[in-house]
Amino acid sequence: MTTRPQKSQADRPLTGRAAAFYALDAALRGQRFVSETLAELRAHGGLETRQAGLAAEIALGAVRHAITIEHVLARVADFDRRRVAPELRAILYAAAYQLIWMDRVPEFAAVDEAVKLARRQMGGRAPAMVNAVLRRLSRAIRQRRTAWQRLDPRQIRVSWDQACAFDLDVLPAPHERAPEAHLAAATGERLTRYRTLVRRLGHEQAEQSAWASQAVPVTVLHRHRLRIGPGAFQTRTRATFGALAEWTPDAVFLPAAVNVVDTPLFREGYAYIQDMTSRAAALLLDVRRGQSVLDLCAAPGGKSVVLAQEMGDRGEVLACDASPDRLLRVRDNIRRLRLTCVRTHLIQTSDASDADLRRTFDAAIVDVPCTNTGVIARRPEARLGLTTRKLASLVALQRALLGRAAACVRPGGRLVYSTCSLEPEENEQLVAAFLSENPAWELLLTRCTLPAWGPRLSDWRDGGFAALLVRRK
Repeated sequence: MTTRPQKSQADRPLTGRAAAFYALDAALRGQRFVSETLAELRAHGGLETRQAGLAAEIALGAVRHAITIEHVLARVADFDRRRVAPELRAILYAAAYQLIWMDRVPEFAAVDEAVKLARRQMGGRAPAMVNAVLRRLSRAIRQRRTAWQRLDPRQIRVSWDQACAFDLDVLPAPHERAPEAHLAAATGERLTRYRTLVRRLGHEQAEQSAWASQAVPVTVLHRHRLRIGPGAFQTRTRATFGALAEWTPDAVFLPAAVNVVDTPLFREGYAYIQDMTSRAAALLLDVRRGQSVLDLCAAPGGKSVVLAQEMGDRGEVLACDASPDRLLRVRDNIRRLRLTCVRTHLIQTSDASDADLRRTFDAAIVDVPCTNTGVIARRPEARLGLTTRKLASLVALQRALLGRAAACVRPGGRLVYSTCSLEPEENEQLVAAFLSENPAWELLLTRCTLPAWGPRLSDWRDGGFAALLVRRK
């Protein structure tokens, strides 16, 4: 069972570090996403807004780097995760993340808070064990920040060009012809998974993809083209974000820590958040004014927003989802952006009882639930939860959803199938199987985007896959 705040604890606001512990504990057990736990704590008044940001940074960071942290702790303190209770691992990982990646946090504060949390949550020998492990970790750090050197087993990379340096090897020593064990540990991947990436992508692209997957993601803010011009948009974003932002002709790139949703520009519906890879998938449909378009798995609504703008808010976008709660997010986005051509629809259990899905559309997009291996930076829990059984279950669902969307497209109509995955089973192989079973459909193009990271914010890209198909008859 996941550790949860006791009633006496829930009656008073939690600190960010305590909230991070509850969220991290649930995530490491594979029970809940970090965001879900923190949202529940906020909804019940157990977590104040000003502490929520710290909690999210610690919990997501610790999940993102959990495998790397395990390597480091094993080297400095003879740590074996198999012999450590889940609650204790959550406390240690959260503190280790602060010591290595958050140099603004004083070392004594991270250690002291972790010991207090172990005493409060577990008691017994736990506080002494936490203190001993973290003291050894702290003593092993030679410099909390120095220039990063590729393949240095005494460094943990913490940003594009910075590292935390240790006085002993904390990662496997790299072998010139086979550096996979070192790179897997450094990027927070399991070794078998890293070798799979090398086999599929080659050494260089596998390494680049793995490094991008362990980075803190960038927020991409787009202009609502129907409500504000490029000049006014740039003026307002410069006034709001200043030197924090990077501009391209299409978007504004911002550090993840920047609070975008509370700005007037966002609240008043002049901008929306969407990564460039997701946006590009929607643009593949090449929709026109007056057309009818189906967005079968619409939540949270980003692709519906792009389609509505491309149509000049003329025509119809039917934004569907099977979850009432997720569909509310779509409605909130559409209402905020003042788009009138988007209509939301809760998917029924069967096609026969769903009149909206028994009609035909000019075009459709189906962005299916997937393993999220292209967006591990945003959803780090996906790295720890990837199993053969889960992949097989998702592929079955994806095939059903693609078939359902295809059945709604008129002859001559276009269909985009997209995922946030890098797995061939969910992407190229699934599309090939669909085409072999449906000769009326033809593949126009496929696009696989690998996760990308660089010294500039605008270098960022989420990973993902998209296929554009056309129904010939």
